[in-house]
Amino acid sequence: MLTCLWLTAGAVCAAPSLSAQGAILMDAKTGQVLYEKNINKKLPPASTTKILTAIIAIESGRLDETVRVSANAAATGGSSLNLYPGQLISLRELVTGLLLRSGNDAAVAIAEHLAGSVNAFVESMNSKAASIGAINTRFRNPHGLNTPNHLTTAFDLALITRYALVNPTFAEIVSTKETTIEWLDRKGKEQDRHLRNTNKLLWMLEDADGVKTGTTSQAGPCLVSSATRGNQKLIAVVLHDHSRWYDSMQLLKYGFDTYDLYEYAEQGTVFAALPVENGMTGMVDAIVAMPAALVVNTADYSSIAVEVDLPEQIKAPVYQGQKIGEVVFYVKDKAVKTVDLTAGSTVEERTMNKIFLQHWLNTIRRLSGWGLL
Repeated sequence: MLTCLWLTAGAVCAAPSLSAQGAILMDAKTGQVLYEKNINKKLPPASTTKILTAIIAIESGRLDETVRVSANAAATGGSSLNLYPGQLISLRELVTGLLLRSGNDAAVAIAEHLAGSVNAFVESMNSKAASIGAINTRFRNPHGLNTPNHLTTAFDLALITRYALVNPTFAEIVSTKETTIEWLDRKGKEQDRHLRNTNKLLWMLEDADGVKTGTTSQAGPCLVSSATRGNQKLIAVVLHDHSRWYDSMQLLKYGFDTYDLYEYAEQGTVFAALPVENGMTGMVDAIVAMPAALVVNTADYSSIAVEVDLPEQIKAPVYQGQKIGEVVFYVKDKAVKTVDLTAGSTVEERTMNKIFLQHWLNTIRRLSGWGLL
């Protein structure tokens, strides 16, 4: 049960007690962890594995390609789309079936089509996980069926999901309750195949908009869920949790009732143009390197202050991505978070040789434009 004490400034809620072996609540915008239980414990993730499989497929840019289903893919056990050997189906439809109906056969068909083999695809999965920051993840297959050492953590799954939800195609699919896909039967006749999402939370919680279920004998019931209320999106992960629906709802409600998101500037925003001393160009943009946002307890929201630290000018040379300032967030006059401001371009130092070279290149361009070269 979620217990909240209402004060003048807002609600103070006790963190829920969960039966999950591993669990986390993360703010999607900032990556801040709002609840944790054994978040770095390595556990089997069952079909939540397919979050990574799906985002790799989506990012391949090949969703409109036609996939020929192999006998190996069609024979994959567990939850299935009931694909058959030789069936032709688009990669887009396979990804939809992968996420909504948790088709293990779809996972293998995707892997074979994109990488040539399951083993090669799994290598790309682990490489992708590491690049996202999921350093405690090591997958052995693209579907999550019981396999020795196929392990991840609640924290890593939240990171992977946070990354995947930025992609609008992924976000749209996992928020879909029901849909139809185009289907060729064994006689080659076109049919519509109805799919209903295995994620019951989409019906149980008004704000829910994702993400993926998973269950095996080793992993137990698992759920990665997301919900959006106002300007805030939260991600909840529960692993080996026989109360996964209730616990996930409690986690998400706790997050919305207890925390608020303060947004100052989006990642990539040009915050200011900074003069460059002795540079080949006179100005450089100061870019917000990551979302300048902060999640705080609702009661502390009114005490947030922001300070921007930028020099009046910067001396060349300046390199793209170089830190040139920062945004500092304060809560009750205490600094709690900084976000870097970085140079948007490289500005070389102004020297006589570079001035002469630039003048010579400009002369060549003018003469060429006049047809004299």
